[in-house]
Amino acid sequence: MSLESRPIDSVRGMLDLDSQQTHVQAQLRQSLLDAFQLASYVPIEVPLVEQADLYLRKSGAETISKMYTFEDFGGRRLALRPELTASIVRYYLGNDQNSTFPLRYAYSGPVFRYEKPQRGRFRQFSMAGVELLGSDGPSADAEVIALACWTLKRLGIAQYRLVIGHVGILLELLGSLGLSTRLRHFLLDSMEDVGRPGRGLGYVRKRLEEIHPNRRAAATTQESFTGSEEQAQATLRASLQEMGIELDGSRPAEAILGRMFRKQRASDEDERLERAFEFIQGLHDLSGAPGEVLERARKFLESFGLGDQPLSRLTDVVAALHAYGIEDSHVQVQLALGRGLHYYTDVVFELYDSTGQSQLCGGGRYNELVQSLGGRKSVPAVGFAFGLERLRLALDEQGAAPPAPPPTQVLVAAASTGATHASMQTAQRLREQGISAEHDLRQRAERARIGYANRRGIPFVLLVEDKNDTAILRNLSEATEQALSLGEVVQVLNG
Repeated sequence: MSLESRPIDSVRGMLDLDSQQTHVQAQLRQSLLDAFQLASYVPIEVPLVEQADLYLRKSGAETISKMYTFEDFGGRRLALRPELTASIVRYYLGNDQNSTFPLRYAYSGPVFRYEKPQRGRFRQFSMAGVELLGSDGPSADAEVIALACWTLKRLGIAQYRLVIGHVGILLELLGSLGLSTRLRHFLLDSMEDVGRPGRGLGYVRKRLEEIHPNRRAAATTQESFTGSEEQAQATLRASLQEMGIELDGSRPAEAILGRMFRKQRASDEDERLERAFEFIQGLHDLSGAPGEVLERARKFLESFGLGDQPLSRLTDVVAALHAYGIEDSHVQVQLALGRGLHYYTDVVFELYDSTGQSQLCGGGRYNELVQSLGGRKSVPAVGFAFGLERLRLALDEQGAAPPAPPPTQVLVAAASTGATHASMQTAQRLREQGISAEHDLRQRAERARIGYANRRGIPFVLLVEDKNDTAILRNLSEATEQALSLGEVVQVLNG
């Protein structure tokens, strides 16, 4: 077979949907948007293609590494959107910055990531979600989380697990340690790997050396959280003089002090990094029912000199969820939950199916993203998104998938070649009456026509004659037929 005649396959990870799947997907998307609108989240649409920089600023290494980017004919660096939150924020900045808060947006559409294809995970998949801008506080967090849970129940998935955490806890620890921005991002990206089977701290340490092989050398040239190199050298020189220690006269004193300072700084960073690893490991032990975990977490944070404000926030959110009817039996607090996106600043959450293995939804608070993307001021914001493909699988497994689309109601055929135009007009008139009608383009013989209708699940065949006010309507399941006017045909087909 020549190259030109070889069939062209679909791109790996990009799925075709058959008519049933397309119907279910459309029903699912509409059900989600209907649920969001009942909570006053208005639907908007944003483009598939955005400036790549929109995602490079705050999306996190994992998402960035899976982006489809390209340069257009104008030399602009563009990307197929890998998620929708950044696009919604860009929409707000361009259209609604002067609007009254809070703003509630809903959206749905495909996104693209270079994932490893597997069950429920593809390189093109669909998201549907909401973003709430301009409202801080646990009530806003609870509204968004409760909406996600209620939407699941409305779709027929009553058994689910809500996992809730607070990424601000780790951010506060990393800030207090004064680690470089690059290391902070690495640790945020790696937080969930520490507790993942087959990975753990050993994996994370090895990956750190692979990604940042010159980290220790770089640390010696960076500004230290304890001050500039000149300040540190002056302090060190004074201390040596107080102790009566003379510097070796074979080299300039500044060179000796500088080397001592840089060695100390690299050692300091290693110690701070180990402290961060110890903290992350401890966070993984803080997982379970809200009451039990939050109490233990207070003591844990205290041992690292951190306040308990994030835990108070989680306590308030869980209490507010009770008001929405979400009991603690559905809720698991997991303080190592990271979500892998750098724009999260506060409460984060994920929803899983009844098995706890398939993540259906994820979201959280991102109070700094608006300003990071060019906003005039910081705007508190929180949101979530469902993955439609995984949601469809969960509905199938729980027997709650939307029903199949109804088959075509009638096959309209011409009784003779001369009746072709009449049959075409009849089919169109039936459609205008709300009846799904297929015109028999192939002008099959009677036996073939009936066989075709049976194979397609079409219950009626209407045979139209030229210049005749009536047509023959055959009921295939009852094997009966009668001559009827168009009005009578409509009455029969409408049941």
